[in-house]
Amino acid sequence: MIGVKRLGVALLLASFAGAVAHVSGCSAASSNSDGPSGSGAGSGAGAGSGTGAGSGVGGLSGFGGNGSGGDDACVATSAEATNGPLPADIIFVVDNSGSMGDEAGFVQNSMNDFSNIMVNSGIDYRVILISADSNDDHGICVPAPLGGGACPADDNPPNYFHIPTTVGSSNALQLILSEYPNYQQHLRLGATKTITVVTDDDSALSATDFTSQLLALDPTFQDFVFHGIIAPYELDPFKTLQCASTQPPNCGNVDVCCGVNTTVGFFCAPLPADEGKVYKDLIAATGGMEGNLCSQNFVPVFQQIATAVVATAQVPCVYDIPTPPDNSTIDYDKVNVDYTPDSSAPSQSILHVPGGLPDCGTDGGWYYDDDTNPTKIILCPTTCTEVQTGNMPKVEVKFGCATQIK
Repeated sequence: MIGVKRLGVALLLASFAGAVAHVSGCSAASSNSDGPSGSGAGSGAGAGSGTGAGSGVGGLSGFGGNGSGGDDACVATSAEATNGPLPADIIFVVDNSGSMGDEAGFVQNSMNDFSNIMVNSGIDYRVILISADSNDDHGICVPAPLGGGACPADDNPPNYFHIPTTVGSSNALQLILSEYPNYQQHLRLGATKTITVVTDDDSALSATDFTSQLLALDPTFQDFVFHGIIAPYELDPFKTLQCASTQPPNCGNVDVCCGVNTTVGFFCAPLPADEGKVYKDLIAATGGMEGNLCSQNFVPVFQQIATAVVATAQVPCVYDIPTPPDNSTIDYDKVNVDYTPDSSAPSQSILHVPGGLPDCGTDGGWYYDDDTNPTKIILCPTTCTEVQTGNMPKVEVKFGCATQIK
């Protein structure tokens, strides 16, 4: 299997220099043209059939020329594509119930540790926080540099948006669904989706119901990853009684989930309201991470989650759209993608899937990260697998001919 580093070596942009391109549209080739003829016979994928490059296999590594397919042949220019990470949309939901006073502060103090890892990774990230703001005793106001620094209005576009709503003990998942219209505009097509819930209780909505309702709202959450900083278990009655009869600083001697009562402060109380069983189901189903709420130290957990987000975004079959050789404006309705398994194999056209990931199917294709303002080309899973099995494969983006659609 070809890794990102190996594939990246193969996908160089060195071929840009000195190229002559007509990127803004298709140019008709004629038999009496003074320009150079195509270097291939038009028999390869994407050959001179009116929608392909018109230069056959031999012309794939260059910037093309006049095709040999007649007056309706299209002149295309091409450039090799380099790997690039997906953008990442991250939703945090923090329980604001009375038992979460200290935990809300831990989250607030940990958010910049989280964002620093995002910044250092180079990931184009966006954090959406669903939680009460600083007007609430257990609300959150994220400081700069992630947050805006002003409270309660701590939004800091384009990387951080706060959806101010009070989160109860067991309705975090419901609020992700019901608040969707309020944060929908901040989500990016093609971005990885990560959800993290911080709570000392369980969810009133099951994992399967949440997932089905979320995908009905927005199919781009299909591959979302769920992380939770949750109660690992509920103290049994004996431990609960023992915890309540203990005074600080000896709470932890009873159990790690026995802590200082945040309301009164001079005796201990169980930290979990309930075991986070539903959240554990979501973590298991999506391959997420489980943080222990009882540890009361969220910085290491937030760092681990940030590292996981970065790893998820580093998809091996995501390509930055290369700059056309003459820096012309790209017509995104005239972009095609070719794949060459190795230097001795003919190129293969990869068809565009306008519906994106949900419409990839088993025969694959490619789609844009954002249909309105695309910056990346993403290969469908089956196509990605095929590309990765090649021996130093090459992926090329061709400009100037009508996009071949699946």
